[in-house]
Amino acid sequence: MKVKDVMTTQVITVKEDQTKQQVARLLTRHRISGVPVIRNDNVVVGVVTEYDIIAKEGQRVSEIMTRSLISVSEETDLEEVARILVHEHIKRLVVLDHGRLVGIVSRADLIKEVAMRWVCPVCGEMIHSQILPEHCPRCGASKIAILAEALSPGS
Repeated sequence: MKVKDVMTTQVITVKEDQTKQQVARLLTRHRISGVPVIRNDNVVVGVVTEYDIIAKEGQRVSEIMTRSLISVSEETDLEEVARILVHEHIKRLVVLDHGRLVGIVSRADLIKEVAMRWVCPVCGEMIHSQILPEHCPRCGASKIAILAEALSPGS
């Protein structure tokens, strides 16, 4: 699967001139742990996280945000996303198209994807569904199992 299949496209963002307190309120209200920082032309210039708010000196986003970003495209494989998140010890990646923000993909997005994978033990069909399917859409088998193979950075 690709980033475009699981990413969040309605991304909450902030501007560099916003205050630390404004961002803290935004994170709290939406129950998220970080947001991209964008310019007026939707170009991402950084990210500000809970860590930045509590660990860095400064009152404005421009003073506390992390400017070095790791980004992915909509076509990036989810296995690569998992590898990056694990090895870089981060919770989210911005999804860019020619430098412009098109989405965000987080650990939570990968967990949701894993939770919705089912496999037919008869024909091997992989099914994406929030609930356990009653029958396989390909072969009609009635016993569907949770897919044992998980996204892992080592695979």
